[in-house]
Amino acid sequence: MRINKLTAGLAAAALLVLLPVACSGGGGKNGDATPEVGADDAGTDYRTVDVAGDAAGEMPDDATVEVVPAHTGPHLIPGPGEDGYDADLEKLARLYDRQFHALNAFGMSINADIMIQTDWTDQRAAIEKFLAESDSFDIEAVTGKHPHDLVTQWQKVAGLYAGVGIAADAYRYGTMRDHEYPAAEVDIARTHLLASLEALHVATAVTGVPGVIARGYIRTDIPSEGKNTQTLPLFDDQGNPQPEPKNNGSWRADNSVGGLYPNYIWEDSCSRDMYIGWVAAFGAAWEVLQDDPTIPQNIKDRLRQDALDIGTQLTIVRKTGYDLEIPDADGRTTLHGYMNENCIDSCQDPKNYIPGVKNGFFAYMALGSAATWAYITKDPTLEAFLYDSLIKQRQLDQIALENPGAVNTGIGTNFSNFNMVFQGAVLALRYIDPAKAPDALQTLRKALKFELYDNGGSFQPAEMGQSLFDFVYAGGMAGSSAFAPMKSVPDAGAVERGIETLRQFPKPPFWEWAVENCDADEIAAQHCACVDGSEIDLLGEVGWKGTLVASTVLPMKIRPASNYYWRSNPYGVNGGGDGSRLLSGVDFRYAYWLGRWSR
Repeated sequence: MRINKLTAGLAAAALLVLLPVACSGGGGKNGDATPEVGADDAGTDYRTVDVAGDAAGEMPDDATVEVVPAHTGPHLIPGPGEDGYDADLEKLARLYDRQFHALNAFGMSINADIMIQTDWTDQRAAIEKFLAESDSFDIEAVTGKHPHDLVTQWQKVAGLYAGVGIAADAYRYGTMRDHEYPAAEVDIARTHLLASLEALHVATAVTGVPGVIARGYIRTDIPSEGKNTQTLPLFDDQGNPQPEPKNNGSWRADNSVGGLYPNYIWEDSCSRDMYIGWVAAFGAAWEVLQDDPTIPQNIKDRLRQDALDIGTQLTIVRKTGYDLEIPDADGRTTLHGYMNENCIDSCQDPKNYIPGVKNGFFAYMALGSAATWAYITKDPTLEAFLYDSLIKQRQLDQIALENPGAVNTGIGTNFSNFNMVFQGAVLALRYIDPAKAPDALQTLRKALKFELYDNGGSFQPAEMGQSLFDFVYAGGMAGSSAFAPMKSVPDAGAVERGIETLRQFPKPPFWEWAVENCDADEIAAQHCACVDGSEIDLLGEVGWKGTLVASTVLPMKIRPASNYYWRSNPYGVNGGGDGSRLLSGVDFRYAYWLGRWSR
């Protein structure tokens, strides 16, 4: 068994030594036909005992605490020492991590796409050289140029992408911490996670209302698109919320108590897709850090309090007469902030609330969100809301199975729906306690297997080559959760499909260059030769909002660039930009580190 050496120069009267305790491999087959993993293969969990420090309440500078890996595999994506480990894939992940933290997250410690003008040839060359010829996270030390001198503009933080970026940081840190990575690398990963948790708190504190989270935000004192952005007060001179009617996001000045963030402006009207990203950040962070003695207790306490405030808001019955609505700082529900199972879309129009309609799409998202808040806080009210109200009384798990709703409407689907429902699924399956709701978990796995991943029709996630969906399916069906490791062998086909897609991601720096697989003549002929020489048939401009699509999925290596592939159409053939935007690769990072962490 591998042992990590964690240097302990911590100002604490007691530290925790982590001892392995074998997890039970018992339980059912989770609704699939894959064989179970025996108890001996199931991994280990945290068990803690106190270990005394010196008389001054500190450990000596040269003291070490032996940390036995508490998160041993096998994992969905094998790590070093596990069968099937792909060293080249981890090298690609490191490139994305380095680009992300040296540049994309540098401005606000959190995910953002950035612009570097195409005529900034020296700056772009410096970025290329930094990634190709060093292994550092410090671009200024390597190039002599501060990031503010390399980046034309940071774009706004947005909850979906920011949240999964934080989740990636959490899983990366936890994986490195538990698996004998060099201490210096673990320290770097911890520093990145702590910085991102500060940025996560900004998203709630800047709104000035406990339990209200911003759609996104941006700093105005760095090169950013926020410098010339005009803000709108939450209320007009008569005290009425504005704008009227509610829109999908207005820029606001810092509203934090005490004016803590005068150099930030924030966007309100947090929608379902942005919200579910923030939820992922909270869940992953808590899963990784809750028992970690190197994370300051005040960070943990603040995370739990923010989770309690946000989760409590979901339990409140609003003016509509329904709960599961995302509130805004002006007292209104956000434009697309409805997750109640009786709502069929944006329910600002009361006609869209239909008692008994049973929207399974929203049910999965609601369960994932409520489960995350209950898991983090252990609050009796939030646990009762999840287990007694949503599951026992309202049977949201059954609704998710029987009424998947408009998630998949064929090739014309809004592919953001797939991302939202699979994100809801991974949260529900990770954070619903199997000791409290085993039947609900079985029902949700049936929904995942037979309704979400592959219902036997055309244009199914099982064929899309979307790594996140593949890993959610493989891990969820095998029983991987925050409470226990997998109880059956994960679907090998799904895992391999997910890994192969990650292998085909472009090598950083990830410039948003245009990709044209099909020219005008080929489009007219509905058949074209792609940039890699492969041939595809076209269906025409019948995708979401008139997107030109193929009859088959395009492999990742020839797909048009996207700032988040898991919500983009994998059948789309042309697209991209002028190369000035440096995409963060947060989609790669989230799927990769989720796979490395899931055991």
